[in-house]
Amino acid sequence: MIDAATTPPLGKILTVDEIARFVARVAYPTSPVVLVDEELALAAPARAYGDWRGALGLPDLAEKVRTLLPETTGGCAAADTVPGSGPGA
Repeated sequence: MIDAATTPPLGKILTVDEIARFVARVAYPTSPVVLVDEELALAAPARAYGDWRGALGLPDLAEKVRTLLPETTGGCAAADTVPGSGPGA
């Protein structure tokens, strides 16, 4: 299960402006309500939250979340799996 120790805070993933855009899109929807698949979010947070932001019409934030959140509950962020990008690279 995902816990606070393995999930980075939103402020470490998105900038203040990006958070404001996301909150505005959720708080004042201009399209049908889009929900997060909770089971998928627990198993694959990067995919679930990336898909959610994409469905909200925020494709740039969707890609950022897919890259920076862990791919699986036990895994590391997609950005950490790029060859030559980890410690000692």
